[in-house]
Amino acid sequence: MRVAVIGAGAMGGLAALLLDKAGVEVVVYELREERVAGIRGSGIRVRGAVSGEAFPEVGLAGEAVAPYDMMVLAMGAGGTGDALRPLSPLVHRDTVYLSLQDGNAVTGLAGLVGEERAFAAVAWVSAVEDPGGEVEVEDFRSLVLGAFLPGREAVMEPIVEALEAVFPGKARVTADLRGETWKRLEAAAAVSGLCAVVGAAPQEAQAMEGLDRLCGEAAGECRRAAACNGRDPSEPGSPWEDALWRRVKPPMLADIEAGRMTEIDHLSGSIVEHARAANIPVPVHSAILTLVKEIESGRHRPGEAALKELKRRIAEEKGMSLV
Repeated sequence: MRVAVIGAGAMGGLAALLLDKAGVEVVVYELREERVAGIRGSGIRVRGAVSGEAFPEVGLAGEAVAPYDMMVLAMGAGGTGDALRPLSPLVHRDTVYLSLQDGNAVTGLAGLVGEERAFAAVAWVSAVEDPGGEVEVEDFRSLVLGAFLPGREAVMEPIVEALEAVFPGKARVTADLRGETWKRLEAAAAVSGLCAVVGAAPQEAQAMEGLDRLCGEAAGECRRAAACNGRDPSEPGSPWEDALWRRVKPPMLADIEAGRMTEIDHLSGSIVEHARAANIPVPVHSAILTLVKEIESGRHRPGEAALKELKRRIAEEKGMSLV
């Protein structure tokens, strides 16, 4: 199998290492020139819960190479179309696309490449790329691979078998990708969104006044939205623990600090969209969604003032709700 990994940040670097160790032919595509130079010089280095190094080929958009059997998307969901466009000549009729992006990004991917070719990996992973390009994996529970179009999940079985041969117990196929996505959203959207607002990693954020309560409320909103969309509600747990990020800053906060657009639309945005369709209130996620968008635009900065504003908006949302 010949695979292109698009994006060589934390998740892209980890994916490239896992696939390389599983004996898959991997080519990495990355826009950051300094990261390209680093991979060519020192390879991809991963430490922590997963460790090792790989020396994949670095591809260049526009060069003529053999087509890929799979495109793995490990960059921000907002740039999916721009990332895939220059690589469109490098696919064949059976090429599939696997999203490693946050939240419900596979829905947008399906709109671009077709439902039958869109797949996603629900990543129960906490990882970060340090300034030198090395990837630290704080926790690695599993990768759950599934198809956007039910009945197509068997396409993922060869890649899962290859990964399982080298990393036993870390990869599996699901016939219910949407259900698995809701499970991950419950903790990930709450923790990532709140950390983006306060500008702190989970261990620090959890100790802030009112954050633990808001995190629990946000997780509960996601459970209710999932239930209203035909998903069996999960048992309430600790979103701080289930999100897996502890010392590591969640991707949304890392994106804000780097001046990149976040994937808020596929996290809190997805929860708000489904909840509104079911006519149920989700004031915490609604407030997180609007405030993170304003932080992206520079109207607010993460920190204590943003947290105060978040609490004000949640109270206002609750006051307006008639449900």
